[in-house]
Amino acid sequence: MPVSETNTGATPMQMAWVMTMFVFALAFFLVFFTIYFFRPKKSDKIIPLTGEKQILDPEEISLPHRAEPHWPAVIETAAGEAAAATIVSITRGSGFIATDAAVKVGEKLPVTINAPGRPPLQVRVEITWSNTHLPADKVMKRGMGIRFIETGEDAVCLINDAISQDAAAAGSDQ
Repeated sequence: MPVSETNTGATPMQMAWVMTMFVFALAFFLVFFTIYFFRPKKSDKIIPLTGEKQILDPEEISLPHRAEPHWPAVIETAAGEAAAATIVSITRGSGFIATDAAVKVGEKLPVTINAPGRPPLQVRVEITWSNTHLPADKVMKRGMGIRFIETGEDAVCLINDAISQDAAAAGSDQ
């Protein structure tokens, strides 16, 4: 073919490719332009309409209702031994038992509560923490924290009554 007769016109396939590249370049430019110019600036203050936390005065925070009944109790250790204890403090789901019995954190044990004027109540507790391994001079009250995991209706009523009576007594002292 002589040079003067070459076809310099684009084929339809080449034109489609050029148009596709032009559309992609334009789309990329528009996305870049939108992100760059409409992004949040450091000076913008974004205040969410929900989820704001209010700072509370520590005096206004209510603590879980707690009673200090000092009920005698018996803990049955994993070794099957009975150990004397005193339930010093309780809430609706946890408490503190003063005892010298050595138990491991995480153990689940039966505890018999001997509340005055009531028949003995059996509950099952999980030991959440213990200070029985610490030296005596580092401990004010030797014992362990518990979480109630199985309680009967009578035990729930006993705990609720103790908390209500303790709250009423605290209210009359003020």
